[in-house]
Amino acid sequence: MAENATLKPIILDAETSVFAVLDGAQFDDLPMALFDENFVHRSLYLDRGNGTVDQLRTAPQLVWLDRDRGMQRHNADQNDGKPLFPVLERLLSLVADRPAIVFWVCEAGGEVLYRHLRGINKILLPTDAARGTSDRLEPLPSNADQPNDADHEMVLYRHCDANVMAQVLPALTLPNMARVLGPASQILCSPDDHWAERPLRLLRNPDMPIAPIGPLKLSMAEVHKIEDRREVKACQTVRGYLRRYASDVTKKFSDDELNARVWAYRNEAKRYGIRSEAAHHRWAYLQIVSGGRIADNEDFNRFMRHSNPSVSPDERIGLLMKATTAHLRRAH
Repeated sequence: MAENATLKPIILDAETSVFAVLDGAQFDDLPMALFDENFVHRSLYLDRGNGTVDQLRTAPQLVWLDRDRGMQRHNADQNDGKPLFPVLERLLSLVADRPAIVFWVCEAGGEVLYRHLRGINKILLPTDAARGTSDRLEPLPSNADQPNDADHEMVLYRHCDANVMAQVLPALTLPNMARVLGPASQILCSPDDHWAERPLRLLRNPDMPIAPIGPLKLSMAEVHKIEDRREVKACQTVRGYLRRYASDVTKKFSDDELNARVWAYRNEAKRYGIRSEAAHHRWAYLQIVSGGRIADNEDFNRFMRHSNPSVSPDERIGLLMKATTAHLRRAH
């Protein structure tokens, strides 16, 4: 759960214009919601007339907050109960506890920020990393208009998602941090507590180098830092899952011992082509309750590697989990 309201004091103390970028993918119909609430907003994806309804609804939206900037503070001696910065209050009410809003402080104004954000909608990743991306950086179709080269491919960068920002920003070099900031002096967001214990704030440092020209281009070292952070968090989640649903087995393991097993289970699952977090949870459960013997079972290996190719490894683990839990219920 994101605690977006904790950012209010910082935003209200900003001495220049503040803008918000909202993640349309986390709403049923964000453009209509913003229109109904009379927000000044603009899509960060261009509509060339060939976008689907879902594409238009899920596009990130830049929202102007500074049109009511003169209303942000009331006289401290006149506590009339009215909210500070009414546009911000209404926007936070709309977003609620979703990690679906990223604030940008930008003295240059909304048009300049809009052009910058459009310029980082797509970024370059090392080719091998781009082909293995998931929810934080989405691969583009091979026929997309993108300046790919032999070593890098263009992907979508969901900078409107606070959880994505929490994964990517800490991994960047200073030049690439400067490239993400662009004309802004700071970026603020509140990720889910799974990704950060406190809100994320990136400030322009006076010693920050000049941003590289062209698209944001991540190195393999930066990608590895992102993946390492994701892996640590994923293992923590699996460990919590096992503590909850396989408590009879896991109670005899210390956290360090269980961590070691979870790391091993995740590596095993990847070798079988398992991708989703839910499937990783199921695989870890099957391994822990079987004493780690599932992978040695010939029938299991035949089922995972040689059954209907139209059924993904994630779906096969789901089927196996259903069969196992049904067997355990009958045995109980």
